[in-house]
Formats: sequence, C-alpha cells, structure tokens
Amino acid sequence: MACLQTLSSCATIVLLLVLVPHTCTASALQDKCEKYAGGTQSDYDFCMKTMQIDAASATADARGLAVIAAIIARAMANVTEDRIEAELRLRGAGAAPPARRDRLSACAAEYAATARRLELAARVAAGPAGGGARELRQAQAILFEAYGAAELCDAEFANAGLPGSPVTAADRRLDGVISMAISFLPIASSKTRA
Repeated sequence: MACLQTLSSCATIVLLLVLVPHTCTASALQDKCEKYAGGTQSDYDFCMKTMQIDAASATADARGLAVIAAIIARAMANVTEDRIEAELRLRGAGAAPPARRDRLSACAAEYAATARRLELAARVAAGPAGGGARELRQAQAILFEAYGAAELCDAEFANAGLPGSPVTAADRRLDGVISMAISFLPIASSKTRA
C-alpha cells in the first residue's frame, strides 16, 4: 500500500513539474527567497537549500516555485506520517498505552490530511497554462489550511498530558516550506504565517 502511494506521489510530482512553465532565470529563486526571508540570513539559507532539492527551481517562475515548494512540503508531510505510522506498527497493538496510540493515530491522520492538501494546492497552483488569480487565491487558501500539523500533533499530546510528541525539529520545518509556497505565489497581497 505504501509502495503504491509512493509511486502515485512520484507520478504526481513528475506530472506537475512537466506542466509548470519554467521560464524565469535562476535569480527568480534568489529574489523569492530574499522576499520570504525578510532580511534574515538563516531563513534565506533555509529557503535556498530547500528549493535547490529540485533542480527545476533554478529556472521556475514564481508560480512554478510555489508548486515546487508545495511538492517538497508534501514529501515532508508524507515522511513524517510514515515515521509515525512505523512507530505505531513497531509498538504493536498492545505495547503502547491506548492514550499514546490514539494520539499517534491522530498525528498520522493530521499529516496524511496535510499531505493531501499540499498535493491539491500544488495541482491548483500549477493550474492550466495562464491560470488566473482565482486559482492562485484558491491554492493560497489550501496552503493556509495545510499549515500547523506539527502544532496540532504537539497539542494532541499536551492535552492528554503525555510526554514525547513524535514531532521532531525536522518536522517543524514543514510550516516553513508551506510559508515559502504561500509567499512565492504571484498574488499581490500574499501573507505568510511565521
């Protein structure tokens, strides 16, 4: 099942990368990362390093950069969901206390929903060639809905009085990548959550 999901994810990524026009110079990425970072060198470095995971980011326009960031974020959400699911399997049906299993299940479900939202946001942002402002606003709204999975997972554990949220520092970078996707969208008044 996980193998089919991975193949489906890869096929979606390839399809989106083919559909997204790659017409701008490499400086578009630098410009967008500077805007995202707002003068903070560590945020700029994070943006550049993250976006360079996909070589297409070097020549993508703003819309293409937003799609690439959403795809990278989706991959991050899938990795976190898979890790949480593995912890659930590793601990077995009776090895972990029911409250922990319930919270792990809730976290896995949240990351799965986030991955679906990010896939949808990437597809909507890629849109048809020359897609308009309506699609961009819709993609932005979906990205805002995808934001916050790590906090929701942490809250599940905290509200139950349980230590040891499965969310790691790496998982927390997901919101940063979602914020990049939002800031890259060519919308006049695009706002990001910090």
